[in-house]
Amino acid sequence: MSIKIASPRPRLLVSVRSADEVVAALEGGADWIDLKEPLAGPLGAVDAKVARQVVDRVAGHRPISAALGELIDWPDSPSRSLLDIEGIPIVKLGLAGCRDQDDWQSLWQAASETVCDAGKTLVAVAYADSRQARSPTPQEVIACAQATQGRYLLIDTFEKQAGSVFEHLPSGELQEILDLAKSASLQSVVAGSLTQSRLAELPSEGIDLVAVRGAVCDGERTETIDQERVANFRKAVAKRWPK
Repeated sequence: MSIKIASPRPRLLVSVRSADEVVAALEGGADWIDLKEPLAGPLGAVDAKVARQVVDRVAGHRPISAALGELIDWPDSPSRSLLDIEGIPIVKLGLAGCRDQDDWQSLWQAASETVCDAGKTLVAVAYADSRQARSPTPQEVIACAQATQGRYLLIDTFEKQAGSVFEHLPSGELQEILDLAKSASLQSVVAGSLTQSRLAELPSEGIDLVAVRGAVCDGERTETIDQERVANFRKAVAKRWPK
């Protein structure tokens, strides 16, 4: 399933870890709800019970996606249970550690087929800090996504304590990646410890979704989503990309 982004302005995706956080995200103006457990890594999966509660709370009013962890853990991952939940059409698997796997493209193909068989779409994840993550480069990830008829590219950071996406991908390089993704017919999501004060550093074109968690939490990214912070971030996005 592919959800088209009609607006020229990037939509705001907010990652939540519970049904209670959904209320703050929605009332703050989030366009998209993502499921993620920040204590379990950059793409940590929530458990199935939480996922079902979030789907019930959103009630179809916003698109929902979910993190499933890393591809190298996928064969035995408990996050596979999220594929059984209706209402989550889009899921994500990271590629940390895959640079050391000669067959990572084949593993990705198999995971993509499993996700497709469940009626869902798999997002390709390019870690900006690919060296630290031991992951394929963004260019390699885009090529693999294109080969498997992917629809989305997420640009994120693996080591959350090692700086934002800007510390690893200068604006010009990020724009080149976005352009390459567009040429591969991928919708681009940009995350990686984004803050309001640095939105101006993001390229003005090529971004379909801006994804946040830490910037809209009441403290660290492991704290609770704050409705006012979500609303303020949404205003900042509107200011950065006026229609």
